Amino acid sequence: MTNRPLNTTVSAPTTGVRSPLAVWSLVLGLASIGFGFTFVVPIAGLVLGILSRRREPEGRTMALIGIVSSVVMLVGTVIALAIGLAVVGGAGILALLPGTAG
Repeated sequence: MTNRPLNTTVSAPTTGVRSPLAVWSLVLGLASIGFGFTFVVPIAGLVLGILSRRREPEGRTMALIGIVSSVVMLVGTVIALAIGLAVVGGAGILALLPGTAG
């Protein structure tokens, strides 16, 4: 019997997320849809998705979903803001006209 040391090194598992930018883009894109109209969350999801598509090729699908959901929510926010400003702005202009104040 020989006195050889046993190989006790354990290799790290290779499974797991290797594209954190893509994951964050996906999370922020879906969160922007789920939690309402904001500007910051969809813009952050869009930026992270674009960065991920350039830097992390293994997360391209997640990044694409994050980009699409962020853009959809950003466009929805701009449309809702434009409609809201038109309604409020129109009422404000009508109130300033002579003879329309009640």
